[in-house]
Parts: sequence; structure tokens; C-alpha cells
Amino acid sequence: MEKERADEQIPTDVEEKAMGEHPRRPDTFDAYYLADFRSLTWFALRIGASCVSEAEDLAQDAMRTVLCHWTTIEAPYAYARAAVSRQICRVRSRQARQRDAEARASAQQIDRQRTPFDEDATTVLALLRELSPAQRTVFALATDGFDPVEIAEITRQNAATVRSNLRHSRRRLIRLLNEASGKETDDGP
Repeated sequence: MEKERADEQIPTDVEEKAMGEHPRRPDTFDAYYLADFRSLTWFALRIGASCVSEAEDLAQDAMRTVLCHWTTIEAPYAYARAAVSRQICRVRSRQARQRDAEARASAQQIDRQRTPFDEDATTVLALLRELSPAQRTVFALATDGFDPVEIAEITRQNAATVRSNLRHSRRRLIRLLNEASGKETDDGP
């Protein structure tokens, strides 16, 4: 019985248009919620919600926003519709960004399948994985053109430690390359 009374209070879209404006601002948020939720859901569908459940979610989010600002809002009907409009724009924008990211990832995957990773690069990366993490970091920074003093600042290590890690990483890489090619191990300079 109460549900029927609540439904009677909710104006349909036709009634709203006939009235030319929304009913006066209800005294309580509960009364407003009952008066506007269904209409707000239909509004969400009209402006682009993909299904009823999405429209209801958008309306519910807008209602939550209205509730948070209930004491300062003079026109809750307009405020809720603006909130739904903004939210649907955010959702569509997020979906578009996700589709673009998925398309880029798919294109990159296709490119990787078409052009296999350079065999030499694969070998070098495998050899670098044989170094300790400290040696690998120092070697990578040196390869990028940093000198031992700069590397020490970046890694917050002593410059002597950096030089030692560089020396050991070079010796280890030379040894690993020689083993891979079948040559005698030579520690080099």
C-alpha cells in the first residue's frame, strides 16, 4: 500500500512536461529521493546509459552526491541531472581510454609476433641477468653514459663501491661471453 502511495508521488515524464517544471523542493532528502529516483534513472537512459542497471547506478551515485550537499542545494532536481551528466561523460571517457589502451596493446602484441626480438639483444639480456642486482644496476647506468661519481650519487653508494661493481660486472660478462662462445676464460684487463 505504501509503495502505491510512493509511486503516486513520482511524476512521470509526461506529467513533468505538463507541469513545465519540477515540483517544489521537498523538505527532506528521503522525500526527494522517492520523488526523483525513477525520473532520474530515465534521464540517465535518455542521455546515453547503455542499460537500466547502468542508469540506476548513475542515478544512485547522483543521489549520493545530492545527499552529501543536501543542506546547500536549492534545486536538487537540476543538481542531480548535472551530476548524472558529468558522471556519464566520465564513464564514456574512461571506456574510450580503455578501448584505446587495449587497441594499442593488441597492436604492440601483433608487432612483437611479427618481428621477433633481436637474437643478440636476447643474449645480452640473459647475460645481464647473471649479474648481481647491484652490478646490473651499475652496469646499466654506465651503459647509459653515467660516470662512476654520478652513478654513486644516483645509487647512494660510495664511488669506490661503484667502480668495484663495474669492474666485477665487466669481468663476469667477459667470462660469460667467452663461455657462451666456447673460448678459454680470460679475465681481461
